[in-house]
Amino acid sequence: MAPRLDSGARKRAILDAALPLFARKGFAATTTREIAQAAGVSEALIFKHFPSKASLYEAIFLSCIDGDPEYERLVALPPGTGTLVQMIQGLVNYFVIEVPADPDERARHRLSIISLLEDGEFMRQVYEGIRSRFLPCFAASIAAAVACGDLAPGPIDAENGLWLAEHLCGMMATVCLSGGTVVPYPCGRPELARQTVWFILRGLGLRDDIIAARECGSKNDNPTPERPE
Repeated sequence: MAPRLDSGARKRAILDAALPLFARKGFAATTTREIAQAAGVSEALIFKHFPSKASLYEAIFLSCIDGDPEYERLVALPPGTGTLVQMIQGLVNYFVIEVPADPDERARHRLSIISLLEDGEFMRQVYEGIRSRFLPCFAASIAAAVACGDLAPGPIDAENGLWLAEHLCGMMATVCLSGGTVVPYPCGRPELARQTVWFILRGLGLRDDIIAARECGSKNDNPTPERPE
């Protein structure tokens, strides 16, 4: 007899079963009965963990954030230039490196595109979740970087800076949803990620010497092996 799953593991199993169904059929066409069958549970158990199909859909998106130790580490850092750089590096690494390399992450990203092609309501909820989780730390780090002279204040406010960075990285993941190469970038993905970090941080107003110094520090502290194309 298979061991009985605890509440957290059962919830995770439901999310794992729902992800490919939503990615293949979209929100409207996927039924809770199909999800229950795929997860090997009753519909009643699904609604015990998730009040509605919409809340299950949202949980799939936010599951890559909530409970992630790297996310917890980032938002616990004191506001400052280093925290700002690490947040952008984490954002870029996820969309430019992890999503193209991981079929499950590509399936999750495909859900966001399907939602936007429908009524967008569920991505609105997801963006609200991202805003509440990341914006306070991001905005405080922008302010701290300005205060110490590392970042030149400009016409782009902190919240729009966060969204513009997210939209750029999200589109870079979107062009990889086929699992193959679509855009003829003249470099491998690690170098593409590095240049994307520079592009975003420069756009936010961070000084070049600060970006270079933080990049060198990051390489020394946590070297990242090259990924094959």
